[in-house]
Amino acid sequence: MVDASKFTAEVYRRAAARPDAPPRLARAADCVLEGKFSWEEVAAGTCPHPLAQALFTPKAQEKLWPLLAEVAAEPAQAPPPAAPARAVKAPPTDDDFSEFTYLEDLAEPNSHPAWPQRPDRGR
Repeated sequence: MVDASKFTAEVYRRAAARPDAPPRLARAADCVLEGKFSWEEVAAGTCPHPLAQALFTPKAQEKLWPLLAEVAAEPAQAPPPAAPARAVKAPPTDDDFSEFTYLEDLAEPNSHPAWPQRPDRGR
């Protein structure tokens, strides 16, 4: 038999977040997200909501509680390490104009229809 006293709100929260969570736990998680009750109320056994009480039925003891016991036995995992910071290119100084091209925009025709067109020279 599984000891339900180890089923804290965090255990319910982590079990509901698993991709293989049973449907009754997923429905209860939806109710928690909607604000109908909290995992703390479920863990304390004080929630009168039918979906919360469905987590304590004999069928839940058979199907759901082994998963909750497995989650309770797992050590609380630390968040994944942060990705290494990407190298950020320093902004160019006021004296360095090597990254700017000023004549490039004159070589191409105006692409915006509202801008006045330049007269074609040399034609």
